[in-house]
Amino acid sequence: MLISLSVKNLAVVEDLALQFQSGMTSLTGETGAGKSMLVDALSLVLGDRADSNMVRQGCERAEIEANFETTNNPALTDWLKAQELDDDAQCHLRRTISSDGRSRGYINGRQVVLNQLKAVSECCIDIHGQHAHQSLLRPDTQRQLIDTVAGNRELLAKLKSAFKQMQECASTLEKLKQDNEQQQARLELLSYQVKELEVFSLTEQSVNQLLQDQQQLAHSADLLHAAEAAIHRIFDNEEIAAYDILSSALVELEKLQDIEPHFASIVETLNAALINLDESGSELRHYLDKTELDPERLEEVEQQISQLHDLARKHHCEIADLPAVYDSLQNELDTISHAGQTLTELEQQLTQHQKQCLDLAMQIRERRLKAAAPLAEQITASIRELAMPAGRIEIEVTPTSHETMTETGCDQVRLLVTTNPGQAAGELGKIASGGELARISLAIQVVTAGQRSVPTLIFDEVDVGIGGGVAEVVGRHLRTLAASQQVICITHLAQVAAQAHQQLQVSKHHRDNSTHIQIQALDRQQRIEEIARMLGGMQLTEKTRLHAEEMLGFVELS
Repeated sequence: MLISLSVKNLAVVEDLALQFQSGMTSLTGETGAGKSMLVDALSLVLGDRADSNMVRQGCERAEIEANFETTNNPALTDWLKAQELDDDAQCHLRRTISSDGRSRGYINGRQVVLNQLKAVSECCIDIHGQHAHQSLLRPDTQRQLIDTVAGNRELLAKLKSAFKQMQECASTLEKLKQDNEQQQARLELLSYQVKELEVFSLTEQSVNQLLQDQQQLAHSADLLHAAEAAIHRIFDNEEIAAYDILSSALVELEKLQDIEPHFASIVETLNAALINLDESGSELRHYLDKTELDPERLEEVEQQISQLHDLARKHHCEIADLPAVYDSLQNELDTISHAGQTLTELEQQLTQHQKQCLDLAMQIRERRLKAAAPLAEQITASIRELAMPAGRIEIEVTPTSHETMTETGCDQVRLLVTTNPGQAAGELGKIASGGELARISLAIQVVTAGQRSVPTLIFDEVDVGIGGGVAEVVGRHLRTLAASQQVICITHLAQVAAQAHQQLQVSKHHRDNSTHIQIQALDRQQRIEEIARMLGGMQLTEKTRLHAEEMLGFVELS
């Protein structure tokens, strides 16, 4: 539950610190005193959007702090642990709003994003504003009402996730089908191009070898002539063969190396040169033995290279790049060829998602149907206590087509009402007047509040438009709720305020050309004075004081 709230420099609030008790607390005061400012402050500390205009004039920043008890709130405790924000069984929220528009949020002293503050709100508090009854006309609000009572929150979360997966799968499948139709022509082209390149068994090595073969075959006559000339000059020339000249020089130097030791190294070098010449001669003779002019082979190679040049021009690349082009085309062909298999797999996945969504939707529908009649009876009983003796509520759950399923299921939920005897039930917006709609909304809030897991309920002048005995019934309802949940009620009705266990008075004062709000916890005598003011206005009489005391006395005895 909410333990305390402090507000500094927020709009007309300079510095307020409030302590809250369990049970029912009423906040009262004259119209315009600033009662709803506390709801605004709570909404801000719980993650609502902030504006620099909210900062009190002349101040650098506004600051709001709220403390919530976690002992009997397992949802909040689990969330804090999951976020690693748990700290000694407390939940301390802090929000600052700077005059330059910047805003920061904190949980237990650690800075957090606003969505985390909002998550705390879902676990801690439920705020019903003055105009909550207007939202009751929306189909989503009516559906949420039945789902809250039916306990569909977990199932709806699962359906939302499954529905999203189903939509993503369906979208992917549709795109793939469209792509598949467009790619049939591409598939035929790829098949032709791959086969066209495939006959060459293209690899980087094979292309390089083919180009090398072409160079050798094209210059084979020159190569043979050069090899023969080299053998002749080195070995076969009878007059000036290089080998003979070196051999003669070596013989002469060997004779004299004993006389000139320096010749020894020269002799060694010449011996090595002769050995190298022998080896070179052997290689040249081997080359001549195995090499011959082959114009047919040259023509074949040049034809292949010509074909590769044509293909390279077709694919806008060099011959050396054709192996990479072939690999790329082959990979694309494989991908498109397997698209049919992917389509089948996606269709199977989509069927599974659809079945999962339908199963969840049927479970949700079953719970809605089971909860509809009892909830309608409870609301009917409640509105008849609120000056609508002939009122009757019906909750209609109508199945819709599976094809029109949404993330909330495949049902249409409608809240129907009868306000006069013999009148057929019809839609709220067409049957109920504004005042009747406000009372129906209040009845629903009272009836369903016990169905919610949040420990604190705040009602911000939801009793506008009612009075007299009806107001007293509303007050009793709220006090009954306070037996199981903390109830904070901002009200202008004495009959409601008198039902509270604790009463806070909000007042506005003007001094030093500025406005200040003050909130005071009232003792019993002060409550009598405040309730008397609410009953009779500013001119208090002994009669209104006695009436106020009587109202408090009845509540205390009940």
